[in-house]
Amino acid sequence: MLTLANSFMGACFAGTARAALEMAIDYAKERVQGGVPIYKHQSVQSRIFKMFSRVEAARGLSRRVLAGNAANPPGNVQYSIASKTYCTQTAFDVASDALQIFGGNGLTKEYPIEKVMRDARASMIEDGCNEILGLVGAGRLFD
Repeated sequence: MLTLANSFMGACFAGTARAALEMAIDYAKERVQGGVPIYKHQSVQSRIFKMFSRVEAARGLSRRVLAGNAANPPGNVQYSIASKTYCTQTAFDVASDALQIFGGNGLTKEYPIEKVMRDARASMIEDGCNEILGLVGAGRLFD
């Protein structure tokens, strides 16, 4: 059960990270600062590209774990834990960076990034806290 649950948490929160990235890109296109949309500023471009890289790494890990566990039932729990912990941490980090792009607007309920940020933070606790799951996964590496 832990293998299945953590695999799906990884996939879900890789998607959450992707949603935060897309929100940040859309907002960067519409928000104007200094007479130009903020996506034209190098610091915003750099932050968004780093977010993109992390999202793609999370998506790749999540897909690999889901496919590997589906092909080899009952799967390997250490891979599922790696997916859950990496993808939820990525979702939190990417949502945090997206919130930075939104500035103060990101803290209002007017923009959905506020909810994504809360969900991403909660994901690191639900279905097992990432720190404890990491210990379980590490123990499996020595079996």
